[in-house]
Amino acid sequence: MVGLMVDLSRWSAGLCRSLFLPVLLMVGVLNPALFGAENTSSELDYPLVVFNMASMQKLRDHAGLMFESADRKEMTDVVDRWTVETLKETKGLDRNRPFGMMLYLNTESFFTPLGITYLPVENLDEALQTLAYGTGTITPVEGNANRHEIRYGESFKIRTLYRNRYLFMVGPDGNETSLDWNFPDPEKMTSRLSTQHDVAVSFLIKSIPIGLKTVAMAALKSQMLADLQQRDNEPESAYRLRRASGEGWVEMLDKIANQGEEFTIGGRIDPETKLGRVDIEIAGTGDSKLAKLFQNMTGKRTYFGNLLVNPATFTMSSSWQLDESQRKLLGTYFEAAERDLTKNADKETGADLAKIVAPLFKTLQTSADVGHLDAFAQLTGSDQETFVLTGGIKLANSRNLPTQLMELVEYFKSVSTDNELLMKLELGMDSIDSFPVHRLPIDVPDAPGQRMFGKSAQLYLYASSQAVWFVFGGESALTSLRDALATVAQPQAPQEARNRVPFQFITHAKNWLSVGDTENPNAVIFNERAQASFESDNDAMTMEIRPTDRGVRIRTEFQSGFLSLMGRGVSSGIDNGFFQRPPGGGGRNRGRGRGDNQPAPAADPAAPAK
Repeated sequence: MVGLMVDLSRWSAGLCRSLFLPVLLMVGVLNPALFGAENTSSELDYPLVVFNMASMQKLRDHAGLMFESADRKEMTDVVDRWTVETLKETKGLDRNRPFGMMLYLNTESFFTPLGITYLPVENLDEALQTLAYGTGTITPVEGNANRHEIRYGESFKIRTLYRNRYLFMVGPDGNETSLDWNFPDPEKMTSRLSTQHDVAVSFLIKSIPIGLKTVAMAALKSQMLADLQQRDNEPESAYRLRRASGEGWVEMLDKIANQGEEFTIGGRIDPETKLGRVDIEIAGTGDSKLAKLFQNMTGKRTYFGNLLVNPATFTMSSSWQLDESQRKLLGTYFEAAERDLTKNADKETGADLAKIVAPLFKTLQTSADVGHLDAFAQLTGSDQETFVLTGGIKLANSRNLPTQLMELVEYFKSVSTDNELLMKLELGMDSIDSFPVHRLPIDVPDAPGQRMFGKSAQLYLYASSQAVWFVFGGESALTSLRDALATVAQPQAPQEARNRVPFQFITHAKNWLSVGDTENPNAVIFNERAQASFESDNDAMTMEIRPTDRGVRIRTEFQSGFLSLMGRGVSSGIDNGFFQRPPGGGGRNRGRGRGDNQPAPAADPAAPAK
């Protein structure tokens, strides 16, 4: 466990230095003296980041559930024996309370986070002996009550502090002052995390010094706005959209820094339903502008709602009611796009093109004013060369929309006489509900695409008075388009909750297996495990983005087949000797046995399972 926590500390330090440095600057907890704030001994020192596990027992139970789902129940006994023999049954530690690690910004090295492990304790002496592994030397720190040092060999040492029924530990990266913080009670600090998630990482925003926010956000805004200048040869429409989007992100980050409380990533397994869940959540105060910003991200019933219940390979739907600023942004983009599309055409055809696209862009402008971003894409099929990709976008009702699309594609074909692909475009090759269907044959170049759609496929374009559609696939593509249009035309079930989600993605893993790579040995092994794990009723993964009462949440749910797949992967690692590696020492002692250059004892099959 010591090795695991030290490794986590070093990994976290590297991650924060490379990936999360902007977050550190924005949400870090520095020495308040740097910004003129006084800190008294009664104030708690909250960390920058918390890695939290709900309890050792819950993780052990979930491991058992994972192995059982993979038909490798015997692996639970292997893990239990390893816990008994190597971790001394975790004696002295409380298996039912949260444990984990807190990251603080090191006052001696600004850019290096300091990891402080926290472990729940039932009996201090037994807990110290467990952490010593029988090879470490435990020494009380003279003049510092409840502090100890545990030394393994000559160069590896950890320091501990006992407080609030918790043991706080720092590894070799720490020093004599690393445990001088006034640590919060881990159980109280992580109560919400432990209730909602089995494993979670939380970036704490609520205690940021105001001075740090001001300095960090000023630097961040300056950098982001500098990157939003128009680039050479960048079309006006692309520039306007990129700049408006960038300014929106600057505004959102400013609200997160000044009104946000917490950014959390957490995972949980429900032992009854065997559903896994991963949440990414940003939360602010309940009455903040940040909370209201996301609460305005409301869903609206999607035109494509009846198609969402199809057991497709994947389904993606966006049914987003835009706020006023987003509607203006979309309208501005359409204005610039129309100018970009026509300004470089030659004089003779340019006038024709402007006349052709004007009604179409008027429809797009009306759609922007309505403010409902309603789009859909779905991949169906489960056998090689039978996949079909269907997509559509709902526009403001216009009886002339099919004619407008017809004139546009006809124009591009007429002016592209040197383009072999566009010359194959078949205008009005068929019709549905008296509206024309256009077809473009396409050769599929890459191997994954050929396994899905065949070496040659057809792209169909179609417009009704309500939406523009495309379908890509083999012989069944046109039939799929007809089926989709018929399904959409049916009345929607008013109680169907999926129809009003702002954004969602649903996939069924089993459908992908027929197009797996058969050349790469690692891919073949993975496919075999997946084939054994997934059935048609346990292979769904769903991702949804929804507002909460204090912010926004991205939730991804996995059915039990994913748990089974994970169990098979972990079991394979155990079969290949995962638990034969040394448990402690970490760092410099990695790979050198048990810290005293002696091999770990062999597992005793008769050892009791806990």
